Amino acid sequence: MSRSAYYLAMRDLAHQKRSAYDVTTERLDLNFLARIYKAEEITLDRRIIKSARIRAAYFSDAAGSSVMVKKTLPREPKLFALVHELKHHYVDRAAIEAGEIRCGNYNAHEVIEKGAEVFAAEFIYPEEEMRVLAAKVGIQRGCSAEDVCRLKNECPAPVSYKFLVKRLEWWKYCERGTFDRVKFSKLHESIYGLPIYKQDWFRARRPKGSAPKR
Repeated sequence: MSRSAYYLAMRDLAHQKRSAYDVTTERLDLNFLARIYKAEEITLDRRIIKSARIRAAYFSDAAGSSVMVKKTLPREPKLFALVHELKHHYVDRAAIEAGEIRCGNYNAHEVIEKGAEVFAAEFIYPEEEMRVLAAKVGIQRGCSAEDVCRLKNECPAPVSYKFLVKRLEWWKYCERGTFDRVKFSKLHESIYGLPIYKQDWFRARRPKGSAPKR
């Protein structure tokens, strides 16, 4: 199977699994995904991981399947990492159990890992849904950082700025690397104001030592 055919198959699989679990973009969050993991009998192992390179890893053997995930990841990259690992469960489980694929060896299994990224992106926010929203908010070729902020502000999916920019680059709405130096969180705040958890009144009411949920 060619690369392009493999990636298309992963997109199709994402649609199939969304349908099987009645996933809608607005409903998908970490709690919803935890229910899918439970249905798939995958144990979630949340850990403090010091390495900046490791976000999550899938394991499967005779004892069952599990995913180790970095406990301190913010919501959006954590969701993406967990859906990425679902692809390994659905597609690569037999090869992993046979020792043919080893966690962390990205270079040796580039197509498999990129396929997991394709699966995760389509499962979390189908490309067609994003195209509809982009057209609605007026995103066009040569879009600006402010346009990306507007897209993010209207986006119903739990995705990061990095996710949105990668899609826009893929569509050739912007050149690759155009927004590498943009601090989107700060730009977003300058346009739409501080999020509630950063506002003084909320900070004053929050119990000392507590942190906002992500």
